[in-house]
Amino acid sequence: MENNKKHPYINVVVIGAGIAGLCTSYYLKKKKIDHIVIERGEIANTWNNERWDNFYLVNPNWAMKIPEFGFYSDHFPSKNPDGFLNKSEVVSYIKDFGNFIGSKIYVNENVENISKDENNYIITTSKRKISSKNIVIASGAFGNAHIPEMHKMLDRNSFQIHSSKYKNSNELPDGDVIVVGSGQSGAQIAEDLLDSGKRVWLAVSKCGRRPRRYRGKDSSWWNYKMGSFDKTVKDVPFEERWSCSSHTSGSRGGHDINLLNLYEKGLSLCGSIKDCKDNFVYMNNDLYKNIKFSDEYALNWAKNVDKYIKNKKLVAPKEEILADPRIKKTSLQSITKLDISKNKTSIIWATGFRYNFDWIDLDITDENNHPIQNRGITKYAGLYFMGLQWMYSSKSAQFIGVSEDAKYIVEEIEKKL
Repeated sequence: MENNKKHPYINVVVIGAGIAGLCTSYYLKKKKIDHIVIERGEIANTWNNERWDNFYLVNPNWAMKIPEFGFYSDHFPSKNPDGFLNKSEVVSYIKDFGNFIGSKIYVNENVENISKDENNYIITTSKRKISSKNIVIASGAFGNAHIPEMHKMLDRNSFQIHSSKYKNSNELPDGDVIVVGSGQSGAQIAEDLLDSGKRVWLAVSKCGRRPRRYRGKDSSWWNYKMGSFDKTVKDVPFEERWSCSSHTSGSRGGHDINLLNLYEKGLSLCGSIKDCKDNFVYMNNDLYKNIKFSDEYALNWAKNVDKYIKNKKLVAPKEEILADPRIKKTSLQSITKLDISKNKTSIIWATGFRYNFDWIDLDITDENNHPIQNRGITKYAGLYFMGLQWMYSSKSAQFIGVSEDAKYIVEEIEKKL
């Protein structure tokens, strides 16, 4: 570190000590490029503080492709390629990777602002100001927790949290729970609550499901072989990139999540949320349509696997997924409203995330508030992003692909030094 006229100068500053920031630091260290990492909380902060206690990764261990720290390395905490890491294992794994890299990581230091003077970027943190010509923003894949504005219309005494704040059923008030949104997080949290003995409602949105295993292999393995992870922003239209993630689970060794199976175990299903007012949550009449979509998604996914097996002349066990006979319009009629005051119903909003880069005093976002970038490279020389969902490909924010983008970004930085 050396001083310029105004602030201490650092060649490269990486913001965020999650897996994206650490992979970036790994390649910077390999190329002996001077840098530091600044983290608002602790290493693996989001994984530790914004996941529920019984969280498991959805992709199997073999898909952990972190440089020198992947599944086939001596550092990996499991020898089972088809196993799934739980929350505490993921947190320890990322922290161990950070220690392995050995870079300067400053924790509990929040970056509050980034601006630019004539020559350098000025980074204002909760502890200091830093000058740099190169910044890699790896502050999270998804952004900030998003709860629809309609939640403000509910009674002020109602208990409401975002799914990122849910830890376990014991931390919720006594009474029922309604989970809003049936993507991966919503469906898994609903199952977790049901297993704990809670009476649970799930407001079902338009999300597909996929079997955990099919024709002898994990569904993630088939997706990997069929090139799903390698699809880039050039292959998939913008609106399709943000469709709901198909639900399955890595808990209990990996298993299917079929909402109708959970319904038979006691989960109450209703349509997606239309509105809220006082003590009432109002539902759309789309339960049948959304459950049918989920089932058709699984059927189409299986057909694509069958086609791939046939075209590649692979040997695989015979298996067939049939349309679920329980999906009948007459039996899948949603309630139209729910009085949350009757059974002291808590609400968990599994309604996703939104980017917010208002703390950067530069024109870096588009009309959707997404960063304007091309594989992490922005129009501002020396300003980069890392680890964004669909930054370049469908695996850009995942353990299976984040290191590829990190390597690319560091090579770009090296060219300009």
